[in-house]
Amino acid sequence: MKIFIIGLGPGNIDLISKKAYDLIFDSKVRKIFRTKQHEMINELESKNIDFESMDYLYDSSENFEEVYGKITDYVIESVKKYDTIVYAVPGSPFVTEETPKMIIEKSEIEKIDVEIIPSVSFIDSIICSLKKDPTRNLYISDYFNIDITRINPHDNILISQVYDRFKASDLKIKLLEIYDDEQDIFIVNSSGGKEEKVEKVKLYEMDYGHIQYNHLTSIFIESVKEKKFKDFYDLKKEFEEISDNIDKIYDLDFLSIEDNESIKIISKFIKTEDYVKIEDILSEKIVNIFLIISLLEKSEIYSIGDIVNTAFYKLKNIKKRLKIE
Repeated sequence: MKIFIIGLGPGNIDLISKKAYDLIFDSKVRKIFRTKQHEMINELESKNIDFESMDYLYDSSENFEEVYGKITDYVIESVKKYDTIVYAVPGSPFVTEETPKMIIEKSEIEKIDVEIIPSVSFIDSIICSLKKDPTRNLYISDYFNIDITRINPHDNILISQVYDRFKASDLKIKLLEIYDDEQDIFIVNSSGGKEEKVEKVKLYEMDYGHIQYNHLTSIFIESVKEKKFKDFYDLKKEFEEISDNIDKIYDLDFLSIEDNESIKIISKFIKTEDYVKIEDILSEKIVNIFLIISLLEKSEIYSIGDIVNTAFYKLKNIKKRLKIE
């Protein structure tokens, strides 16, 4: 028994590998496609290539995890029945695709041979569409798995599967917490295909009606020098620069009486080497700060970015008073 997991490339049939092409046109091998939502499908159907797609599972399942699980089970059962099958996914098998990994894991348990046949990935295609090399410090995600806390404006950002204007609007709201509303973004449609289109717009325009979205839409944001909000790394850097002048901070009365009392208490525990007590005091203060910030974010009064940004400029002011360049 053997499963060939092949990539269909980003769209144009010319961008798939020779071995993947040969398997697709091999009439003796049963073929299963994860989805028909791909530019190549019309061409394959016009040449009477026989295959089945798993699109119906997306409508009958509650979430993607369930879809991927059902696809994996079906592929495994199919290879047991037909001995050899081709399972095809858009792009390349290990670039923003979940099912190939799940099929391999289950195949190992079932003692089924698996061969991976790569093609041009959507990342390769988008790099050519943009005519840029964003691979240094590149964060890649699809819309459904994006972790907004990992987005750093100093990095290049590529987000795929922004299927429609609703998702674009939701993503815009998240990005506005990090970027200025005038930030340039690139909306890439059908990269590597015959209908390829790259549009440069401002972030605030991202969900405007004239912009088209579909299953082949990706968003690219180039790294920026100046961030809208500072983060904890910026705060840490500022603290490091003033740490050698910590005594002057006390002398110049930068701290409130309450904070000074806390420092006196902590200093006492430092002398007695009661580090457990120090950790307890500091952790309680940090937890309280984050609880307050969470309440403010929930009420939509402030975000953590607002707080960190203000703290950063307070530290800049302290540096100025201390005459630290």
